[in-house]
Amino acid sequence: MKRHILAAFAVLLVLVPAQQTLKADQALYTIENLGRTADGLMPTVTGANASGQLSGFVTTPGGSRAVRYTNGHGWEYLPGLNNTVSEAYGINASGDLVGYRFTPAGVIRAFRYSGGLVEDIAPLPGGSFTQGFGINAAGDVVGLADSNGFIVAFRASAGLPAVALSDLGGGFAVACGINDKGQVAGYSYNAAGVQHAMRVDEAGPVEIGSFDGALGSSFGCAIDGNGRVGGQADDQQQPKAFAFGGNALGRLDPFASSNSMVEAIAAGRSVGWFQPAAGGPMHAFTHTDSQGATDLNTAIGTGTGWVLVQAKGVTADGRIVGVGLFNGQETTFRLTPVRDTTPPVFTSLTATPSVIFPPKGQNVTVTVSGEATDDSGVMPVCRLTSVTGPGAAGVDFAVTGANTASVLAIGGRTYSMNVTCVDASDNAASQSVDVTVPPDTTAPVIASVTATPASIWPPDGSMKPVTVTVSASDDVDDQPLCYLSGITGTGATADDAVINGTFSAQVRAVGGRTYVLTATCADRAGNSKTASVNVVVPPDTTAPVFTDLSVTPNAIWPPNGKMVPVQVTVSATDDVDASPSCALTSISGSSADAVITGAFTANVRANKNNDDDRLYVLTVTCSDRAHNKASRTVTVIVTKNDPSQSYNSGNTGKGTSGKGK
Repeated sequence: MKRHILAAFAVLLVLVPAQQTLKADQALYTIENLGRTADGLMPTVTGANASGQLSGFVTTPGGSRAVRYTNGHGWEYLPGLNNTVSEAYGINASGDLVGYRFTPAGVIRAFRYSGGLVEDIAPLPGGSFTQGFGINAAGDVVGLADSNGFIVAFRASAGLPAVALSDLGGGFAVACGINDKGQVAGYSYNAAGVQHAMRVDEAGPVEIGSFDGALGSSFGCAIDGNGRVGGQADDQQQPKAFAFGGNALGRLDPFASSNSMVEAIAAGRSVGWFQPAAGGPMHAFTHTDSQGATDLNTAIGTGTGWVLVQAKGVTADGRIVGVGLFNGQETTFRLTPVRDTTPPVFTSLTATPSVIFPPKGQNVTVTVSGEATDDSGVMPVCRLTSVTGPGAAGVDFAVTGANTASVLAIGGRTYSMNVTCVDASDNAASQSVDVTVPPDTTAPVIASVTATPASIWPPDGSMKPVTVTVSASDDVDDQPLCYLSGITGTGATADDAVINGTFSAQVRAVGGRTYVLTATCADRAGNSKTASVNVVVPPDTTAPVFTDLSVTPNAIWPPNGKMVPVQVTVSATDDVDASPSCALTSISGSSADAVITGAFTANVRANKNNDDDRLYVLTVTCSDRAHNKASRTVTVIVTKNDPSQSYNSGNTGKGTSGKGK
């Protein structure tokens, strides 16, 4: 199903006996008969504004003529167009009209009618005609034009030439509605050659498909201030009324009709008509999100003599205009809502952000977005009225604008954003949305703990200073608090390991010990993490080193069998122990001939070994505090020779060493 607008729109009225009109128990609208033109012609209604003016056209023997309805004056021909073939298709808040006409030169031009003056919209490059179908408060006109062999949608701002609009890529496009934000409604062939409704936003066209998917056709010219588009779309190969808010098509026809159409939308209220599947007359209908679809014939009370056939326009305050039958006579009507006592209905309420993290106590701006519809058809006004939560109002939370608030990001808190929507009759509905600040339950992350020095030498038993360095981060705190919290060591007492600063300590250098230094990092929420580092005191495994060993005397004569005292002299060093302990530990020979009398003294008997010299071997041992030991020997000879002879006894001796136990 492909629908074109190239010359004129036609309105089909089916005359229906008055007794077939649907009845209502209670009138939701008052109705006015707007009648016909002074010469009795029936207008085709195309639009309405908040001032009560309507746009349209009538069919005369000489062709169509643009007309406008004004309260107190009724339907009138437009001065300057009354003798010209012309049709008006829209009217803005100022009473300016848009449409198209045949100029005296016989060409078709879109026009902007303002202040009694007709301004033609010139063709696009490579084109010959323009037709206008929509106008907004700023006087921007949209329509269709030819250009280089294609039919394209255009937009013409006041005082500026027409420019082509983006389309769906099929070489045919029509723009037939525009809101005050500049969003355009229309339809276009797509690249597959299927006609789909579209909305042209600043970023480009949004394709609006059908209920039958990609192959079904759709058509849309109605658009409201929020960008909701209405029209008709194939639904099981039948054209049915729809509204499109940006995500998906919404079915507006619950009437089991064979054909239906949305002609206009304002403030979320859609109006149009439907054709019952069983045949018979068309019926005007209206639809809101809160009330659903309503056959307008059921909303005007009983016994009125009216049959409402088509609703063609709607204003933001809910007034509906269209065509119908009054006592069997075709005429135009205007419906005005009866006093509204129903509060608005929230359709959405969100807070951004709804979850605040991290909770650093910072001041955060929250934006609240509330939307609601009202059965009056007038878009309710929603605003943030109050904020409740822990803490002090004005300090911890505050309303800062119509839809903004400030709150402190303190973990564990929940703030309620209280929004009120008020309709045109001052009916109010309130709802709240929560903004939560989750508590901080995550401990800091310790990246590294190091100790300086990590190894202590020498293990001389003295107290050694140690410094700890900690690197840590936290998901909330910029700088978690870190400190040295404990020291342990096997066999260590309280005097062996002392914390004397945030990151400093002293430990006793006892060989073989390992000290475990524990660091703790905590955030402001009290979450903490510990990590440790070892400081090692390696064991002392090196024996002392002899630097000198001698004995006096080292030779005894005469061998007269007497006990002779000898004196050992020793010196040694150690890599740890400043004064290793040394002593004479053994003498070769029997206990009767060799006796140790002191740490460095002994008595040896001056006996020969038969006819040879006698040699005594004296062993000296040195040990450090770690019990590492080293031993060396020195000799004393009892010589058989005359003491005048010289004898070298090798008093420096030979040494052995052993590890202490």
